[in-house]
Amino acid sequence: MIKYILGFVIVIAIVLVAITVGANNDQIITFNYIVAESQLQLSTLVAILFGFGLILGWLISGFFYLKLKFKNMVLARQVKRQTLQLHELTTTRDKAV
Repeated sequence: MIKYILGFVIVIAIVLVAITVGANNDQIITFNYIVAESQLQLSTLVAILFGFGLILGWLISGFFYLKLKFKNMVLARQVKRQTLQLHELTTTRDKAV
């Protein structure tokens, strides 16, 4: 439940930032690409770059999250295997005594 509330708060914060940036910057600027250039409103350019940075940040964070998740799965499997081996060794030791 807290995850959903936190996600909702983040979305509201992003919308508020976008509205604030869009309301105050209506200048026309020339944005030079490597190949071409275009004229955009400053608010549009800031919103595009903000969105691109947000998506890029989510992708990078998601990559590292999945990497840690897989590592956790491997380590949990290893702990389970070692626990079974330890249980087997103690059982055979108790039978031998």
